[in-house]
Amino acid sequence: MTGSPRAAGVGTLDALVRVQMTAGVDPDCFEARLRAGADIAEAWRLAGDCDFEIRLSCRTLADLDARVAQLRGAGGITSTILVLHRVRLEA
Repeated sequence: MTGSPRAAGVGTLDALVRVQMTAGVDPDCFEARLRAGADIAEAWRLAGDCDFEIRLSCRTLADLDARVAQLRGAGGITSTILVLHRVRLEA
């Protein structure tokens, strides 16, 4: 993703979603679909066990469920982790 990441706001539900592409899905097309997602705060294309890691910032659990379903519908096998809070590393 380009630009600065959107900060998690009060009342948002953040999640990290790992996506493994199914056979035959073009990763570049999947990446283009990510750019159109309003709930997508950040995304990384990876090499390794998964193809993408996406940070979603949604208003409700239902919104999160709908967005993850869209990722699956676009050809991704997903694993979702809810974020409890960000650990501040600076003192």
